[in-house]
This record gives sequence, C-alpha cells and structure tokens, in this order.
Amino acid sequence: MPVRKPSTKPKGTGEIKRIKTKAVGRGISLLGLTLSSGVKYAGFKLGTILAGKEENAGRWDKFLAEQSTKLVEELGQLKGSIMKAGQLLSVYGEHFFPVEVNRILKTLQAQSRTVSWEEMAKVLRQQLGEEKLAELLIEPQPIAAASMGQVYRATIIDSGEHIAIKVQYPGVDQAIDSDLNTLQKLLAVFRLLPSSQRFNELFKEIRMMLHFEADYKREAEMLSRFATLLQDDRRFIVPKLYERYSSNRVLTMSFEEGVELDSPEIAALSQERRNRLAVAFMETMFREIFSWRLVQTDPHFGNYKIRLATATQPSPHIGDQIVLFDFGSVREFPRRYIQPFASLVNASLNLDEQAVIRAGIRLGFLHADDDEQANALFTKICLTAIEGYLPRYASPAIDGSNEGDNPYLWRETDLLQRLTGLAKNAVFTFKLRPPPREALFLDRKMVGTYTVVTTLGLRMGPYHLIKPYVNTTTAQGKSL
Repeated sequence: MPVRKPSTKPKGTGEIKRIKTKAVGRGISLLGLTLSSGVKYAGFKLGTILAGKEENAGRWDKFLAEQSTKLVEELGQLKGSIMKAGQLLSVYGEHFFPVEVNRILKTLQAQSRTVSWEEMAKVLRQQLGEEKLAELLIEPQPIAAASMGQVYRATIIDSGEHIAIKVQYPGVDQAIDSDLNTLQKLLAVFRLLPSSQRFNELFKEIRMMLHFEADYKREAEMLSRFATLLQDDRRFIVPKLYERYSSNRVLTMSFEEGVELDSPEIAALSQERRNRLAVAFMETMFREIFSWRLVQTDPHFGNYKIRLATATQPSPHIGDQIVLFDFGSVREFPRRYIQPFASLVNASLNLDEQAVIRAGIRLGFLHADDDEQANALFTKICLTAIEGYLPRYASPAIDGSNEGDNPYLWRETDLLQRLTGLAKNAVFTFKLRPPPREALFLDRKMVGTYTVVTTLGLRMGPYHLIKPYVNTTTAQGKSL
C-alpha cells in the first residue's frame, strides 16, 4: 500500500510491536497476572494475621499500590476490551473500590502507547485488500490511539480528499468475553466485587457496549444516523462516511479540522461564544436522551473538536461548530427506562421529594421497603445533581447569548465533588447495591457533558432548555 514517510520520528519509546491476539495467549497472560496477584494477596492476608493492629494500618493501600504498576503495564500490553472495561469500571470505581484500585482503573484512561504500523497494516490488508489500499496514501504515524484501535490520516490519491482511517487492534473483538471473565476473577481475587446479581447485570451492560464498540459496521450505521438527525443543525459537523474503505474492523470517514476543547484558543473565546458552545452540548444531550433515546455515551474530550468561526469562512454567520467523532459507544435506551427517568428529572426540578422517591423506585434505584435514610439520601443526590438547572438560575435566552441576573457558574461550583461524597455515603446506606444497568452509561454521558460545560465555563442556568424535553417525555409516559 502507498505509505507517506512520517515527517518526524514517532514520539516516545513505548510502542507495542505486537498485541497478544489469541484467547490462549491473552488468557495465559491474564491468568498469570491473576495467580501472581492471588499469591501475593494470600501472603498479604497472612501478614495481616501475624501482625498487630497498628501494623495493619495502611497495609492494604500499600499492597494495592505495589500491584498497580504491574497491572497497568500488563493491561496496556493487551489493549482491547480488558483495558476498555477497566476504564468503564472507573466510572463507578470511586463509589465501590478502594482508592488505590480506582487509581489503577483511572490510569488506564491515560494509557497512550501505540501499536506498531507493521501490526496495524496487517489488519488493513486483511480487511480492505491491496486494490483498495493502492488508492490511498496513508501516514503510518497514528494521529490517535485508544483502547480498541488507532486512527491514521490518509489521502485518496485520485481526488485528493483527506480522510481518517480507524483501524481496530487485531483480535480484540474475539477476546471480549474471555477478557471480561478474567477481569471479574481478578477483582474477585482481592474481594473487591461483591457477589450480587446486580453487579452481574453491570458487567452484562459493559459486555454489550464492548461488542458494540468492536463492531465498526454498527458504528458506521450510527454515524449515518447522527448525520441525518443533525443535518439541519449547523452547530454540528458529523464526518462523512467512506463505505468503500470501511469494513467490520476498519472505519473510514472524512478528516475534519478543529481545535481541542481544552485548548488555549477555546479558553480565549468570549463568554458568549463559550456559552453558545456549552448550550449546544447540553441541548444535544437532551435530544439524545429524551427525544431520540439514542445516546453517544462516551463524551470524553478526544471525541470532539471545535471548528472556530473566522471572517474568511464561506459562511461566517454559522458561528463556531462542534465536530463529533466516535459513534461506537452509541446506546439505544428503551422507552420503559427513559420515561421514568424523565419523571425523576421533572420531580427534581420541581423539588418534589415524594415524586423523586416514586421515580427512584420505578427505575430500580430504590426499593419499596427502603428506610427513610435511604430515601432521604437518594433524594438529596437527585436534588444536588439538578442544582444548575433549577428555575432560580434560569437564563432568559437559551441560546447562550444572555446569562440572566443570577447565572449558575459551572466552572466555580464544587458540584461534582459534592455528588461524589454523597455517592460514597450511598454505598454504605444501600449496602453496595449497584445502580440499574442502564444507569452506567447514562451517568457517563451526563458526567462527561458536565465536565465539558465546566471546561467551557458556562455562566447560565439551562432550565428553559431542559424543561420542554422532560415535560414532553413525561406526558408521553402518562398517555400510554
């Protein structure tokens, strides 16, 4: 295949030459890690029995810290689903796992080691064939590397079009089930995952989403669906799909320019421009959840770029635009979950505590026989989470052009820290009862969007933006 020589040497020295692709090889690696950890855990437990109480203080955290480097190194070598599952578990890690374990899981989010071009070129040849690859000029240095694949920039030789080619790491799609089983065993070694049907349901949700993310045909379909849903909204750019150069493990789309969300260029924008961008993110989240029930559940910064409006653009009146990437984590939510969720949001906006409890029971967060302490804690979590949307912060202009007299200052609030503290209390109040399986990725979406608008420094309350969506969805539920 035509390959453009990189203009600079690859950054770093941590390139992975070859991924263990076969289940046997991955299994042996993970089994060795599990057995090694298990033996050391047994030695740790023996040590705690022999030691006095004073010596036991801090031993557990120290033991886990010693294991973290080896664990992250091994998972980073394997890439694929085992690494992605660790990232997903970190969403709830702060609520269920010891500090050191969650630190390990969060470290996986920062893993950026790339896989060699020689290894990834094999996937391209297998998936597309030499005839199609001869039509492309590919830069061998990846422009992005994640847990499931890498992205390369390329040019279609005949037309000169610039494209981005997402290539899945070899064999990761076939290892999802065995990887997850091993991860559960690894957590069981340290007695970190309670034996509970609800935790099994949580892993079922993760398993389903990993299979979705490994299916590039499905991602291509979701990309096309979002392109249609957003075709009349000029605030967004969805890359063009190139079906000729796409397959089950290769996804090719137009290369879209833009700057990073947390770049100096975005920070230098006027407050009104940053408000408008934040409102666009929020409104799209509301549409995804309440109108489409089709949610991109992985809103991390790498999945967005901002194309800034300039005086030289063909249509500068369009304003700043958000480029959307990565539709592998799109999840369709059933009406039976979204409608009571809308009722929960509506009840929280109305500060109706009894309605919050009723909606919590319908969704499965609460049980009918939960005591007053559990009901009160759940209600406090919901009312805290909805704080920025309350009517007292409402902005008269929902397009972000007017902050109102009493704007909610998203960047200056400690909302996320307060919610984390409440969630930790809930672990003990609810006796390690995990949330409904649908909540895992919906929570991921909401927390991710909160992080985006906080970074943008939104200064307004979007009450008038969210209320119509929850009203409509709640009314539809009552009519059925």
